[in-house]
Amino acid sequence: MAAKVGIFAAILLVCAILLPLLASSFPNHRPEFLEHDSSKTDVTIHGDNNNVVHANVNDIAIPSSNYETRNERSLKEKKKSNKNKNKNKNKKNKKEMKSHEHGFEAFNFEHPLIGGGHHGYPHVFPGYNVDPITEEHEQPEILGGLREGFYQNTCPQAEQIIKNGLTRAFQNDSTIAAAIPRLFLHDCFVKGCDGSIFLDTTPSGGKVEKLSPSNGITVKGFELIDEIKAELEENCPGIVSCSDVLAYLSRDAFVASGLPHYEVSGGRRDGMESRVENVVGNLPLPDDTVDQMIQLFNRKGLNAEDLVVLIGAHSIGVAHCFNFLYRMDTPEKAQMVDPRLGGVMKFTCTSQMSTIAFDATTQYKMDSVFYKQLLMKKGLLESDQVLTQDIRTRGFVQRFSNDEVGWFNKFGVAMNKLGAVEVLTGNQGEIRKQCRAVNL
Repeated sequence: MAAKVGIFAAILLVCAILLPLLASSFPNHRPEFLEHDSSKTDVTIHGDNNNVVHANVNDIAIPSSNYETRNERSLKEKKKSNKNKNKNKNKKNKKEMKSHEHGFEAFNFEHPLIGGGHHGYPHVFPGYNVDPITEEHEQPEILGGLREGFYQNTCPQAEQIIKNGLTRAFQNDSTIAAAIPRLFLHDCFVKGCDGSIFLDTTPSGGKVEKLSPSNGITVKGFELIDEIKAELEENCPGIVSCSDVLAYLSRDAFVASGLPHYEVSGGRRDGMESRVENVVGNLPLPDDTVDQMIQLFNRKGLNAEDLVVLIGAHSIGVAHCFNFLYRMDTPEKAQMVDPRLGGVMKFTCTSQMSTIAFDATTQYKMDSVFYKQLLMKKGLLESDQVLTQDIRTRGFVQRFSNDEVGWFNKFGVAMNKLGAVEVLTGNQGEIRKQCRAVNL
């Protein structure tokens, strides 16, 4: 009897040794795997019969249903040192994961072929607190504490009310489209986008920003702001700030002039002070050099490209003669003016308050013609024209003159960057009831 038991045990031992060897003789069913270096775009694929194929990462599609294969493409086998280190940690999870050979404690989905982030498969890997992606987790883009769709729940009609106000005003006076964005820049560059340029008075009793020579008679649109704010207060009392009204209204002004629609972040609060002395050194001047403009924009969190992109707003609107006529009085400066434009300046500027369109060809349309004119020395303002002479800005002018769509795409981004300059958010500032005065 003992001999029979011994023979049976020997047979079992032989089977245990031979079966794995036999299985390894049939490689035709092993899954594909990728040899991938994240610094390279080419990968080597080993498949059936040891065939080797070279492919580009961008040409490889990974089936979303084959979860097991994706794990093998994104994971390395866990090292023994890590196993020993975590041997006594989380025994319950370790037991549940025992059948998996890849050591998923260090699991992450940042493989370049699959995508970043812990995208979570809780039903496959029990015991690991990884949340699946859901629509509730997707938040609008946040910029400087601001958020797209800010009034979606508190005043969902806000943006439509603002747009309707601009449409009515534009039908009566098309020049309003250029005036509103100018208000926006002059507000944001002086102590941030806080609606301080609207204030007629402040509790301190001092002179306010709108009385500065850089503003004064050259800025307008206050009545339109009052009208829209009154309608917003009637529908959503104490919800929409004056500074946000100006941000949305500026977008709508550009869209009315031909710019494609872009989203605007909201959430600004209104400031409670406005001082004329704050304007000095914080607004671009018509005779600024490129150095001065870049330094100013850098202080506001904007770069040289943003400068050239936003200067394109001069595709619409007019300039007063006192801002450029002096160029014809100096031979050196006059050389930078196209002779025909110089003739128009002298003929049209019967007074310093006379105006000429920045872009006489398409005065009411946002397009790339303005950049083409700069390259032909047809820029009214000296500060616009010098952008074509400096190596830091000339390339952008040339590019946008030939790529209107590219400029359009960058314009909305730059406007949102401008709209995030030194903003008040949360509990800072206030929501004014009327834009011309702080709340009592």
